[in-house]
Amino acid sequence: MKRSTIIGIIIIAAALIALAAWALLRGYDLDDAIDRYESGGYLAAIEILARLQRTADYEAGEKIYYYRCRALNGLAEDLERRYEDELRAAAAENADERGRERARSYIGKKLAGINADIGADLSLVMEGRRGRIISRGKFYDEFAARYKGSRYIEDLDYEELKKIQRADPGRLLNAISGFYARYPHTIHLGPIVRMIFTVLEEGSVTVKGREGMAMELVMDYARRYPTSAEVQRLFACTGDDVNLRNSPGVEGQLVGKIARGDILLQLEKSMDMAQVGEVRDYWYRIAAMSGLRGWIFGKFLKPIEVSPREESDGEGSWAIDDRFGEWDDSYTPKNWMHMENAERSSVSFAGSGGARILRLNALRGGTTGLFRRFESGGRFAVSIRARMIAGDSVVLIAKGMGGGRAYALSVRGEELELSGRRIPLHTADWHNYTLESTDGGFARLLVDSEPVLSRIPPADAGIFTGRGLYCLCTGENEAALVEVEYIRMR
Repeated sequence: MKRSTIIGIIIIAAALIALAAWALLRGYDLDDAIDRYESGGYLAAIEILARLQRTADYEAGEKIYYYRCRALNGLAEDLERRYEDELRAAAAENADERGRERARSYIGKKLAGINADIGADLSLVMEGRRGRIISRGKFYDEFAARYKGSRYIEDLDYEELKKIQRADPGRLLNAISGFYARYPHTIHLGPIVRMIFTVLEEGSVTVKGREGMAMELVMDYARRYPTSAEVQRLFACTGDDVNLRNSPGVEGQLVGKIARGDILLQLEKSMDMAQVGEVRDYWYRIAAMSGLRGWIFGKFLKPIEVSPREESDGEGSWAIDDRFGEWDDSYTPKNWMHMENAERSSVSFAGSGGARILRLNALRGGTTGLFRRFESGGRFAVSIRARMIAGDSVVLIAKGMGGGRAYALSVRGEELELSGRRIPLHTADWHNYTLESTDGGFARLLVDSEPVLSRIPPADAGIFTGRGLYCLCTGENEAALVEVEYIRMR
């Protein structure tokens, strides 16, 4: 075959490949890119976003750049899982230098190819006993330069914290301190506190000199979420200079002293109780905020005492903070009304006093739902603490926006759904669900203070046509047993 013929075939093949790629991308929009991102197709998401950004206006470009950053971080974590063996070989202490270099070279070539395709800056860094793959920040820097003061920058700065935790943990506490100074009311407080707990548990990073910052964050979280699982692991020392030992029992070697009032994180509890003097109790392995770790006798521990934080500024205050202490009748919480044709007797309460548990026991064959008028404009936040004990499906909360649109959060046994987006969740446990929006056009969902869905548009209102708040809504073919501790709205 003539050389000119071969060259012609190659050119035609390349053109066909380019045409196929163009045809593949041509019909995609931002929602398609987000769907790829949320389903783990990070590379495809970045490719679509790169095409969209060429013709996007300022507002659309802001969202595009935001998701480019998120998708690149997701791609880095995905590549770490894909090349796990090679990353361990690249840092293996028991391998010869030639073996480590082969592994590093292999990963470097793979990353160079990906970077060339998508214009990124993925890089191999060595951390501990394995290598890590991270972005050096190119997409983030481009975003920050183009969109100063963006509403998305807090999310991206939190993503940077997660990156530091993976690849450079020695910097983590300083980075957390800076983040908390910039965002004192951050919605990411829960995950950040869990980062601090991880540092204390592993003992891999010194907390010395940063105890005050760690304590401030942990106590802020405890005041916001006093009933959370993390707070249940926190104790205060009730004795003066209490012995801390390297094993449970008075025969354990002394490793330090704990002062009265020190806040301690429980890491472990002894299998059996022990007798020390006249007291019988468990031994607890703890980590102090100073980083000191060891075993302490339970006699000297008590759960920390915190009261829910009282917000004083207009940004943080709740216009509605309903704990169902007052009822118009046995079926109707004060300031609420039942939706049309709803089964009133399906709603009741448990407990007494100023705070009660709202209970829904909806049976098939009828509908249920409560409604409360509330006009918040486009900017709102609504929070509900609830658990679904049994049943098919229930709309926990819905925010009617008017104009035929609404946000409705549904839960069933092992998942939740918002505007067609679903994620797995064991809904029989108590969770705090928070739905918030800055403009009404899009919202994000947090579960136990951790973001799980973002940039969610409202859906067709259906039955949620009025401007206000709905809760515990079921259809005729749905049964549900649900409990609610509180609903807040601003």
